[in-house]
Amino acid sequence: MKTIILIIVMLSVALGTLAAEEPLLPDGVNQILGRIRPNMSEAEVEKIVKAYYPDYKATPMVWSGQTGYVEFKVTSRYSISVAKYNDPNDFNSRFVHANMILYVYDWKQKRRINISFHKWDAETKKDGGKTSEPGAQADRKG
Repeated sequence: MKTIILIIVMLSVALGTLAAEEPLLPDGVNQILGRIRPNMSEAEVEKIVKAYYPDYKATPMVWSGQTGYVEFKVTSRYSISVAKYNDPNDFNSRFVHANMILYVYDWKQKRRINISFHKWDAETKKDGGKTSEPGAQADRKG
């Protein structure tokens, strides 16, 4: 009896360790995120998603005016939400928003990862020079 209990405890610890060591996102989701680009058509995005998750399901979500999100349910655990906009001349055509706002939902862990892209340089910096490069000492007053 002690042996059975010991085996159960060891398996529980091993499985818990494996779950804690799993990657933040599965490889297929990472591959998809790395291939989505601003202004891609909906068909182009679906082609990328289908290459990794052939049984995905795409659903338009919150939409306001010409912009909104399309959710790609890739597994029972993960979905990817992509910010899109409608072509003003053809409301049936959707394209990836230029700001590239993406969400990845992990329904098992009940967490959402927000990914957004911001371009900055000397001309576009809007914070009055308060943003410094990683590791740089910021000279802040007050």
